[in-house]
Amino acid sequence: MKTFEYDILSFQVKKQKDYDAMRSALNERGAEGWEVITAEAGDYGYTTFLKRESSRKKAGSE
Repeated sequence: MKTFEYDILSFQVKKQKDYDAMRSALNERGAEGWEVITAEAGDYGYTTFLKRESSRKKAGSE
């Protein structure tokens, strides 16, 4: 059975250059196998929720 791990990233976005920094951080995570599953806009920026398949196997799945 596949297992997943999750991460949460928060970004303050006040200027256009902040979007560039956000894009860069998400591209770095993407290169590590992370996938954004959702993003929420708030008063001060964005919170993104990511997942990737874990290398750990659930007990009894072999």
